[in-house]
Amino acid sequence: MTIVDRPETKIDGRWEITLRPDLSPAHDAVLELSRDGDSLSVKIESADGTGTGEGFVDGSRLSWTMTFGHLPAPWRFRAEIDGDVLEGRAEAEFGQFKMIASMEGVRAGSDARVAFREGSEALVETLTACGVEYVFGYSGGMTTSVQRSVVGQGVPNVNARTELSAAWMSYGYNRVKRRAASATLMWCVGSLHAAPVVLAARLDSTPLVYMLMENAAVWDLRDALQDGTELYSAFKPLAKYVRRIVDGQDLPLAVRQAVLAASTGKFGPAVLDLTHEAMYQKTTIKTEPLTLPSPPAADEEAVRRTIELIKSASRPVLLAGAGVHMADATAELRRFVEATGIPVVSSGPGGRGVLPDDHPLYAGDMSGWGYFGTGTQLAEEADLWIAVGFSFSQTATASWSLAKPEKVVHVDIEQAQLGRIFQPTVGVVADAGKFLAQLSGRLEASGLRRSDGGDPARLAKIAQAKESYLQLLSSFVGADPIMPAAVGQALAQEVPPDTILVNDEGFMVPGMVFREDKYPSGFANPLGFHYDSLGSTLPVAIGAKLAAPDRLVVSVGGDGGFYYDSSDLSVLAERNLKVVCIVLNNGGLYGGRRGREHGVNALPLTHWTDLPEETDYTTIARSMGVPGERVEKADDIAPAIRRAIEADGPYFIEVMTSGSTLHLSLNGWPDPDPKTTRKFGHGDRSVEGSWPS
Repeated sequence: MTIVDRPETKIDGRWEITLRPDLSPAHDAVLELSRDGDSLSVKIESADGTGTGEGFVDGSRLSWTMTFGHLPAPWRFRAEIDGDVLEGRAEAEFGQFKMIASMEGVRAGSDARVAFREGSEALVETLTACGVEYVFGYSGGMTTSVQRSVVGQGVPNVNARTELSAAWMSYGYNRVKRRAASATLMWCVGSLHAAPVVLAARLDSTPLVYMLMENAAVWDLRDALQDGTELYSAFKPLAKYVRRIVDGQDLPLAVRQAVLAASTGKFGPAVLDLTHEAMYQKTTIKTEPLTLPSPPAADEEAVRRTIELIKSASRPVLLAGAGVHMADATAELRRFVEATGIPVVSSGPGGRGVLPDDHPLYAGDMSGWGYFGTGTQLAEEADLWIAVGFSFSQTATASWSLAKPEKVVHVDIEQAQLGRIFQPTVGVVADAGKFLAQLSGRLEASGLRRSDGGDPARLAKIAQAKESYLQLLSSFVGADPIMPAAVGQALAQEVPPDTILVNDEGFMVPGMVFREDKYPSGFANPLGFHYDSLGSTLPVAIGAKLAAPDRLVVSVGGDGGFYYDSSDLSVLAERNLKVVCIVLNNGGLYGGRRGREHGVNALPLTHWTDLPEETDYTTIARSMGVPGERVEKADDIAPAIRRAIEADGPYFIEVMTSGSTLHLSLNGWPDPDPKTTRKFGHGDRSVEGSWPS
């Protein structure tokens, strides 16, 4: 029998290593190893300091003990060398606590590479490769197992003041970016606090990547502290995509699929339910950069049929929804309608701003949200609707009670939207921008192009309605007590071009007019309208500001909503974010009072709608580090806004207002010759008479 001596493992020299503690970010260090028989001398150099230690060698296995860094207890290291690669772990105990860190490295100067990385490293690496630029979160539990990699890889991140605010910030960031350009991170016990944002992202078609961290899966079925086992089933009905990850090898693929699902088709929320142990498992799955697929164009037959319907119509109207904004299609919409003279009616707050308000072809919105008064009338008089990115929601259609023409072209990026409520004449699966560009490309051959700008009678009706509406708005300027519409009028005058405004519940700022001189590309609301939630205003504005740092961002909300998000003032102060926060203080939940006036019940108007009169919101803002002032006279609004714009950082304005003018049409705006029985929506107990009957 021949005995072959194995070559002795080469140990001496410098090793470049990475330590990955379970409770802090990963950090790099250099080991100097020196062997003397079975004995080992070790020196470590890192940002935490230097240290020396002694240990033993057993073939390719090493062990040593040393004290370094801020921890007084000694660290015990175990490692194994394979050629020019070193892998191992370190442990330190102090009292009843134990710290554990994995370790890997290569011989200095060699070309060796560690073939694996831990799950959390792969997760953050894949997020970055998929275009995620920010992580918003709220600390707790074992979120540190991901935080260490977020910090270690240099990903910008924001610690919000609540889970709810963190999710709204990510929502606002992604809404501005039009893709899942940020992600959230929560500990399981607080993750349901932000569930409303997951639902809002689903209803508002907003990209969202929502990560929640829970205990190790091996603790399932054992009644663990802060057990998150059932969270998957809780989020499943809310999310467009949801996965529970128990194996670190699945992380690169799960993250990739989540970003893809959130950012394509009809945007929505993707939820990753992460188990703790997967963050420390090793994976060799490669991470590839993600290029989002091109959105679909319409088939030529659908374009041809649409052109034929437009040619045969005498009163066509283009209905534009929020989908036009989400597809960045406002330029294509403008190009098409200016060439054809077809008026545009938008879907309330979601679609408003697809054209500047003073554009001659913008007729206002459809249904009862109070802009210019002609949107509903032109829509009901039309003999053809070309509905692009328009969902035919309750609010846009007065509970589906508006008169609908026989011929409708419905364009949506999601096939399931077509025919969902009624059967369109032509259903088109396409991206809004691609479809409008296709129509424009066919204009010369179709004969639809007209040089007179459109039907003179309809243009005159639109212009007259706008003038009447603007006169109504101007009547609030300088009048006391202050009406909210006066604030919007001042903002329209004072803010620089392309200012982003965020208003409570997804409404437009009352009285705000988006004119051509300041909004030539229109205005896209960074907060959707379907979910309609208080408390989203300021955190969405923060997310929008981080997504568009060169634009002024103004948050406008009521005092009721401010009780939800006032803590986020400290985020503004901490980061010196240039956001102007305006709170309209009317001493209560005015929307609730208006609902009582319209409803039939025995409750007094002030039941659950009054707020403490002694609350001083300006003092609250100042105590959190945000300078501000209170405005009690209408003539002081514009100067206060100018001071806010000129301030070096965030600024707070509390405006003492009277009743709301959010719903002018519900407060006496004339109804344009209704052809059907109007429905309000809230409180209706029947859909009798609604489409398609």
